[in-house]
Amino acid sequence: MLAVAFGAPVSAEFLQAYLPSTGDVPMLLVSLLILAPLYGGAALLIREVAVRRGLGWTGVLLLAAAFGVAMPGLVDLSLFVEHRDDVAYWDELRQGTLVAELGIAVFPTTSWVAGHVFMSVSAPLAVLDTLAPRHRGRPLLGPVGIVVTAALCVLAALLIRNDTVRLYGQPGPTRNLVVLTAVVMLVALALTRVGRPVDTGSRRPVPIWSLTLIGAVGMFSIDMLPATWIGVTVLAVLLVAAAILLRWCSRVTAWSSKQVGALAAGATVGRTLIGFLAPPPDGVSLAGKLSQNALLLAAVLGLAWLVTHHRPALTDSPPTALRPTR
Repeated sequence: MLAVAFGAPVSAEFLQAYLPSTGDVPMLLVSLLILAPLYGGAALLIREVAVRRGLGWTGVLLLAAAFGVAMPGLVDLSLFVEHRDDVAYWDELRQGTLVAELGIAVFPTTSWVAGHVFMSVSAPLAVLDTLAPRHRGRPLLGPVGIVVTAALCVLAALLIRNDTVRLYGQPGPTRNLVVLTAVVMLVALALTRVGRPVDTGSRRPVPIWSLTLIGAVGMFSIDMLPATWIGVTVLAVLLVAAAILLRWCSRVTAWSSKQVGALAAGATVGRTLIGFLAPPPDGVSLAGKLSQNALLLAAVLGLAWLVTHHRPALTDSPPTALRPTR
């Protein structure tokens, strides 16, 4: 549980090394204490819903997408912030695909949502599902744990939102309503038959090494796309193609939690490699940034090795929920 709580914000925010706290260990720890209840809490609550409702990975991804929309639209309000002095490339990120009538930029919106789906929620849960098979398909939180986790998650979200409103202003009620509607629709869809697991096939499973490589190259490619309409088009094609390919593989091959874990491990490696290419944030030395990059790369490579070489015990029961089959 703690691995997900603290792994989620590290996977979501620290690997890219773009925060002002980059290279500053005390500040990173403070940031981790604030972000763990939000990112980790959301991931744990999504897992809890999936396990208790018998959802498969499609359901998890849809719930993760709801969180991915809520984060920039309701929490940190990045969806609507027109300019940020602390992010040098903010204007460039928005202007290329800005829809003035809506006040949002399509590329960063799509990229942020996809990033939260893959890195904030799916990757930590996939790694847990692979390395801790005895917890697979079983709740991690009791009634009290659910209430406490939800309360801390909401509190962290409110603190971040209030800070953003103080700096950049409040989005209008219409914008809040549109984002909230999108979140509710994604949650509702996840709880339908669409979010249920399906049976896997019997063909030889996809090799673990190839899935790790696909995850790394795929995430690296997504993060390298330009903030233009061409980038939006390529990103959409990549996401649709990945969804179709993974669904097909899960239906016809002996798809297992280890396959999903390999994809997730590869994605964390790809996201970490991108961090080396990111420019140092204002006030952060190149040496401090590269030190963080190197330490995190060593950590995720070690994690990838554990995931790809993990051998479940013969007594491990097959998953009944969170099956990577849809």
